[in-house]
Amino acid sequence: MEKRIGAGLVAGLIAGIVFTLVALFLKTTLPDGEQTSMLVVAAEALHSHGWVAGWIASLIYTAIIGGVFGWLVRAETSNEPRMMMWGGLYGLAWWIVSGLLVIPALLAKIPLSSAALDAVRPVVLASLIEHLLYGVILGFVFALLTTYVDPRHHAVTHHAA
Repeated sequence: MEKRIGAGLVAGLIAGIVFTLVALFLKTTLPDGEQTSMLVVAAEALHSHGWVAGWIASLIYTAIIGGVFGWLVRAETSNEPRMMMWGGLYGLAWWIVSGLLVIPALLAKIPLSSAALDAVRPVVLASLIEHLLYGVILGFVFALLTTYVDPRHHAVTHHAA
């Protein structure tokens, strides 16, 4: 089980790098009409400024939820298509949790209130794209790590097709 949590952390970090790169280049329009990077939006949700704070926060977030993914799928067979499906669904679940509960709470809004929904509405589509992409990559990398890396030798094993 610890192997799968560790694989989830590593897969989450790798998928998180893609997540944050997408967030850096994915622009969203704020209510005041300003266009900004999703990383800046993430930093502002944490009451910080700039994309570097958003980058750090996103990598921590994605590594942690990657470890949780490893724990949740600990009994599943680790083939790539199956893990990519679970990863995509997991990304969708985190999009819902973060968009309806976490981000509104960080913005001092009551989760699920109309004020909370108004606060996240400008970033909802961009966030969905990020989370789905993150989840699919998380599942793929997790499957690779748990299928092809031999924990006894810390090396890549070659399986016959």
